[in-house]
Amino acid sequence: MTMALNYPAHRTLLQLLLELRFATTDQLARLTAGEYGSRRSAVRQTTRHLTTLENRGLLLHLERRVGGWQGGSAPTIWALTTSGHRAITEQGGGRQRPQLISTTFLEHLLAIAESRIVAVETVRTIPGAGLTVHTEPACWRGYLGPHGQTLTLRPDLHLIVGASTYTDSYFVEVDRATENPARVIATCWQYVQYRRTGAEQKAHGVFPAVLWIVPTEKRREQLRQHISTAELPASMFHVLTLTDLPDIIRDGPPLTPQNNYTRKGEQPHGK
Repeated sequence: MTMALNYPAHRTLLQLLLELRFATTDQLARLTAGEYGSRRSAVRQTTRHLTTLENRGLLLHLERRVGGWQGGSAPTIWALTTSGHRAITEQGGGRQRPQLISTTFLEHLLAIAESRIVAVETVRTIPGAGLTVHTEPACWRGYLGPHGQTLTLRPDLHLIVGASTYTDSYFVEVDRATENPARVIATCWQYVQYRRTGAEQKAHGVFPAVLWIVPTEKRREQLRQHISTAELPASMFHVLTLTDLPDIIRDGPPLTPQNNYTRKGEQPHGK
C-alpha cells in the first residue's frame, strides 16, 4: 500500500481529496498545475496518477451527471476509498462510502472545491502573494450564544491571502440557490453573533470578510436585497458570483471597521 505513496504526486492527490472529499480530474489538474509545464501536461499526468491510485484501490470514481456543472456533462469525479483514507491519514477510521452521497450535496462540495481552485489560480498571478486555505472542520468556529449555549459557525472555507504589505482574510459560504433566503439570513446573524464575542479578533487581529458565492447574478441580487432588508451590517457580507471572486482576491474587500484590513498605501480602520 505504501508503494502507491512513493511518488509525491500520489500523496498530493490523496491529501487534496482528503480535504475536498470529491473533485473532478480537471479540478485536481488545476490545483497541481504548478508542478507541470503546461495545462495539457497537468491534465495528462494527473489522469495517469489518478488511474494508478484507482488501480491500487486507493481511489474510486463516480460517473454522475451533475446539473450546472461543465455543461451538464458527466465529469469523472474522484473520492478516497477506505484504503486511500487510511493510507494518507496513517490511521484507522470509519468506512468510506462516497457512492452514497446525494447529488445535491455532491454539487455543493464540487462548488466549494471550485471556489478554492479559483482562489488558488488567482493568487498564482499576484507577485509575492501566498494563499492559506482552511477547510472543514478546521475552518469552523465554536462560540457561546447569547444564552450561554455552545454554538458552531460552519463556513465552507477560510481563505487567507498574504503578501508583504497586507493580509486579507475571508470566511466563504458557497450557496447553490437551493435554500430559502431566510436560512441565508439566519446564517448571517450567526456571523454577527460570533463577531460580537471578539474571539476571532483576539486570536487573529481582524474579523474576516464573509463571502457568499452564488451561482447566478439573479441569486446575487436576491441575497443582496435580503441582507439589506434584514438590516444586517452590510459591510460584513459580500455576495458575489464565482466570476467576481478573482477581483476580490486581487483587490481585497472594502476597508471597514468590521474587517480591518491593511492594503498597501492604506491605513487600517479600527477594530
